[in-house]
Amino acid sequence: MKKVFLSIITLSTLLYGFAQSEKYEVSIDLTASADDKLPVVIKTPEVSLDTVEYHMPKIVPGTYSISDFGRFVSEFKASDAEGNELPFEKISTNKWRIISKGQLKEISYLVDDTWESFEGYEDNVVFEPGGTNINADQQTFIINTFGFIGYIDGLKALPFELKVNHSEEIFGATALRKKALSTTQDVFYASDYNFLADGPILYSVPDTVTRVIAGAEILVSVVSPNNVLTAKEVMDNIYDLMVAQSEYLGGQLPVDRYAYLINLFDSTPLSRARGALEHSYSSVYNLPEANAERIGQIVRDVAAHEFLHIVTPLNIHSKEIGDFDYITPQMSKHLWLYEGVTEYASVHVQVKHGLFDGDRFLEEIKSKLHSADGYPNVSFTEMSSKILDPEFEPMYGNVYEKGALIGMCLDLYIMKYSNGEKNLQWLMAELSKKYGKDISFDDEELFDVITDLTSPEIREFFTTYVEGNTPLPIQEVLGWAGVDYVEEIPYKEVTLGDVGYAFTENRELMVADLSESNAFAEKIGLMEGDILMSIQGQEVKITNVRRLLVEIREATKPGEKMVFVVSREIKGKTKTKKLKAKAMEIEEVEKHNLNFSEKPSTDQEELLRKWIGDDRS
Repeated sequence: MKKVFLSIITLSTLLYGFAQSEKYEVSIDLTASADDKLPVVIKTPEVSLDTVEYHMPKIVPGTYSISDFGRFVSEFKASDAEGNELPFEKISTNKWRIISKGQLKEISYLVDDTWESFEGYEDNVVFEPGGTNINADQQTFIINTFGFIGYIDGLKALPFELKVNHSEEIFGATALRKKALSTTQDVFYASDYNFLADGPILYSVPDTVTRVIAGAEILVSVVSPNNVLTAKEVMDNIYDLMVAQSEYLGGQLPVDRYAYLINLFDSTPLSRARGALEHSYSSVYNLPEANAERIGQIVRDVAAHEFLHIVTPLNIHSKEIGDFDYITPQMSKHLWLYEGVTEYASVHVQVKHGLFDGDRFLEEIKSKLHSADGYPNVSFTEMSSKILDPEFEPMYGNVYEKGALIGMCLDLYIMKYSNGEKNLQWLMAELSKKYGKDISFDDEELFDVITDLTSPEIREFFTTYVEGNTPLPIQEVLGWAGVDYVEEIPYKEVTLGDVGYAFTENRELMVADLSESNAFAEKIGLMEGDILMSIQGQEVKITNVRRLLVEIREATKPGEKMVFVVSREIKGKTKTKKLKAKAMEIEEVEKHNLNFSEKPSTDQEELLRKWIGDDRS
């Protein structure tokens, strides 16, 4: 989601050739943190204007939500060459107007940690991978540069030089070009603000591994508070995935370096969420701490998605992203492409290159169909362009669900109407050649460009299912590849009450919501706030709860006695209660049933083989 990037030689030549007045010189001192704040000092480019505006980002690429990083800035000062303070006024959350009269030489301020709550900002929490973490006690600093550094309005295109002072014990992992000036000072270079904002840095006690894969230098850096996961274990876990992704992209990666910056948490994060934020050459992760065996697939799934963002938006992006406006951004219509196609590809690559089988692939598709049911059918392009509006913002999660299903349908459409000669991988490669890092496409023209590369049926698909709000033709499209789809199949099973559960900070299973519970929950006497300790004599743990609930439903017959043991607060005291009731059977509906056809046609077999590399004959 960024602008043009210069080659290493060109970038270095330009940076060292610039006079001081033609670049920003930024200093951040990690050894000077206090109260989760860090000082930032910026020697500014020469500006002859009477007044200038300094901006901090309101929103940054990849987040699709308002962050308002200006609210984390305090003790703002502007001064001339002699250190005399210049008058200024804060004209909005993210803007400062400085009365410069051509004398501005330096801007300084403190930046607060977005990972810690403070009064007045509890209702707009920044998702951790897109924020700043200042943890001097654990010597961990997550520097999303856009959270620390802004720019003078009109001068985003000038180079940035960032110097970071740090203790000898920690190391700065990043995909930015870096030079160690000493054991306690590093300097990072960026050709412009977009490049700088695209380059997160993780400073921590070093646990870093680097390997060369498909000609690219891949770095993994891990922060594990209790040392239960190492960078080597992560690298070993994703190595075959990285190889598969390089093959999926034609055998060569479109980047020469990439950094996985992974922070693991052992307590509930402020956002109560987990995940990652993509960048063109790196990605930042905030995931629950667990060993390699338990967290392995989570890391693989998230890494598969984030890494494939090197295709889009790095090489395929609209003007809204290519020249991103950090204060009043215009949203692109094509979240189906940036997030949806990327999510689809992250699953498709794993089945096509044998990392899991066809049955697992169908389970992944089924899961996305279920999740997409939770969102209304709206025009995906309208939702995308208005994703910051209150009406559409709650629908953002659907870009990973229906967005991925759009990608799947588009893939099969292209294959069917090209007789298997083209597919979505081919299309993305062609779009990368046409645009690449340097050229942005016009939002209104993309569908027609894709149609010219494929067939008229593709334009009809976009008109009906992406611009329009008609439900996707899942049954028809999957049928082309010999996959049978049945929307609903009724069945009966023993119920555990259809209760909404949540995990407490102590990793206990709590009854959190009874609003959609059924008669069994009432009959056995479950109450909101109950801590579930055991069911049928089996202890409930965070590590076994999913498996346990399934096994108990399958093993229990209607009318059989069921016993729940819960911990409940009664009149200010915590007591253990044993709840009993006879098991009840209820009628359920299994939705989105997918199976490979038992007797596929020759055409279906051929399309399936080309689609996922699965030969069922």
